[in-house]
Amino acid sequence: MLPFIFPTGKAIPGSGPVNPQENLLPEPLLGDIWRNSVTETDPEGVMSTVASQTRPEAPGDILVVRFGSLGDLCLLGWALARLHDRSGDGTIRVTLVTKPAFAPLMENIRGIHRVICLPGSGPGAVVKLAAELRKIPWDMVIDAHNILRGHLLLGMMGRRPDRRLAKDTAARLAFMRTGHLQDSLKRTMHDRFEELTVDLASPRDGEIAFLPPLASLASAPPGNVGGEILGLAPGAQWDTKRWPENNFLALVQMYLGDHPGTVRIFVGPREEQWFTDGPLDQAAKDNSRIRIIRDRALPEVATLLSECSLLVTNDSGLLHIAEAAGTPVLAFFGPTVREFGYFPVLTGSRVLEKPLDCRPCSRNGKRPCHRNDLACLRDISPDEAYSVLNAMEEN
Repeated sequence: MLPFIFPTGKAIPGSGPVNPQENLLPEPLLGDIWRNSVTETDPEGVMSTVASQTRPEAPGDILVVRFGSLGDLCLLGWALARLHDRSGDGTIRVTLVTKPAFAPLMENIRGIHRVICLPGSGPGAVVKLAAELRKIPWDMVIDAHNILRGHLLLGMMGRRPDRRLAKDTAARLAFMRTGHLQDSLKRTMHDRFEELTVDLASPRDGEIAFLPPLASLASAPPGNVGGEILGLAPGAQWDTKRWPENNFLALVQMYLGDHPGTVRIFVGPREEQWFTDGPLDQAAKDNSRIRIIRDRALPEVATLLSECSLLVTNDSGLLHIAEAAGTPVLAFFGPTVREFGYFPVLTGSRVLEKPLDCRPCSRNGKRPCHRNDLACLRDISPDEAYSVLNAMEEN
């Protein structure tokens, strides 16, 4: 049985631990599945486009496959919430396949009927999941990830996707090397996900009061929970995407000196090593107006972010959770750029970046700075950030 997760948040266990060595298919068969999973226009499976743009006559049960990452899933959530709001009559039921770590958050996305977790890692988990999904007569299948694991899953289901996310890896690499901006990089990830679903439901008559996809987790309008709250997210997956910690500290000190509110600093488990006993951690110990948020489930993090008037953040997953919960962000972008598709989507959000010739230097910010000075982020001063923050607060 699949580990289904319903909007109640309760899982029905069934699969148990998965042995990656079980149910492995012979390599020739895996090759056949790979070949059957790519589109006609892209036999290499590298830059796949939408397999079919025909609109189903009666959309019903839609399977969406997207395993990660956190930011991508939140951006996908905007498209699925908008699809739900456009349809309005409940005839479209979306099932999302993703990793267990993200399921508790994604089951709160408006428009997702249920979440199915990949039951483990390795090919064995994909085999078990495909066997269960194959039993369901899906009206439409959307591959919103376009990676080998998803190709393998759909191939084992015996189902070619009706829609498939277009990849832009080659265009990003070309942009980094030559500066040439291909048309594919003029669309954001928000746009790409929207294109997968935009024609599946006709707009309803009248205006639709569209809310952020995680609006259900918001406990109150931003800034209306016992006084003004400024959120900080000083971490990022890679060190090269982090605005200097001392700059965050200077920003906090200026803010608390001029404002009566409080500060929440959001710290993920991967960030404890550099954060613990550092400048921000020490500042929180010395000042009761600074609160550290750590060791929380993702839905609770989203709720706490929704209570902030705004979030000051690096290019990270928390940026996209905050916006999905309705909180605007002030984001610092260094090694990554707008053309990669992950800039904020809310009109009230702002980005600070420096126009250096060396940007972008990698597809995701993972590579070490070849200048060894991280000028793209260090050159953004706390004074500059504070000026923009105040302007955002006033608006």
